[in-house]
Amino acid sequence: MSKKDIQFNLRIPEELKAKIDAAAKANQRSINAEATSRLYDSFVMNDNIQVEAAKIVENFLRARSPTERKKVVAERLNFVLSELKKLHHFNEFTIAELAFEINEDTADEAEAWFRAELEPTFGQLEKIAQHTSVNPNWLLFGKQTPYDIQHIRLKEYLDQDIKLLLGSNPNNEYLNNSKVKELKFIRELSEAGQLIILKIYENYAVETFYPPYHISDVNGVGGYNSLLYFCLLTKVLLRYYNAKVTICSHLLSKEQFKLILTGKVHPLTIAEKLPNIQWLSDLVDKFPYENLDYWDGFDELRARLIRDFDAKEYIQTIWNDPELYLKHPIQL
Repeated sequence: MSKKDIQFNLRIPEELKAKIDAAAKANQRSINAEATSRLYDSFVMNDNIQVEAAKIVENFLRARSPTERKKVVAERLNFVLSELKKLHHFNEFTIAELAFEINEDTADEAEAWFRAELEPTFGQLEKIAQHTSVNPNWLLFGKQTPYDIQHIRLKEYLDQDIKLLLGSNPNNEYLNNSKVKELKFIRELSEAGQLIILKIYENYAVETFYPPYHISDVNGVGGYNSLLYFCLLTKVLLRYYNAKVTICSHLLSKEQFKLILTGKVHPLTIAEKLPNIQWLSDLVDKFPYENLDYWDGFDELRARLIRDFDAKEYIQTIWNDPELYLKHPIQL
């Protein structure tokens, strides 16, 4: 059966009729053919718009669908935020604030990272790592531990070690733009007396140092000489830098000490709750005379250190230098 054209009357505005007339002349066809063509085109265009819209929605949903990588990154991000919120300064910290800190324009995309709907770029993850004191290798790739423990040995040169402990970190842009506000010297409550040093910045970032020092009599000759140098270093810090940087000392159980060393918890979730115990300032201090007994063997160790501190010529040369106060504080 052949197609049959149907005639029907159609009222249209005068200006629309003028446009059809002009288009028909331009396309060199009748007014009827022009109007019919445009009607057909409108339906085809509508179908195409619907197809394109469906593609856009499909791509959007696919982009926001969780993948294994997005799920893993989201788990790490939520862990980081939960650790951060255990700290007094960050207990009401939000994803929106984090997005603002790393210079995101809005919080919407950042919230999608935590829901495993979007994957942050490597650059965004590096910024988050810097702002939350997290190990970037762990946050980006799941390697190593969430919090980096720096196994360092002091240089045993005053200027270099003071800069290490009190200077900004030039290898980290976020740390380099802040100043150190506090040092925490944490001794393990054990016979060996291992040491952790926390370097805390004004922006509440933290670096964790684990030097091979034992604040105890469990030392060979080299270890004991290093302990004497450590006493000199801390005495200089307390004399010349304590006005600008808070210097605290703490004691920590073996279990909690080991937990920090695992790198699986933010160190300040443990350290910020510790009371300040002045073993550091009393270690080579001749006053007070009474027994202090901060741990088993403290007073015996203290007596030995005081004796040998006074007997070591190179230490006394530095400590009694009449110009020592001119050399410190050094420019950090």
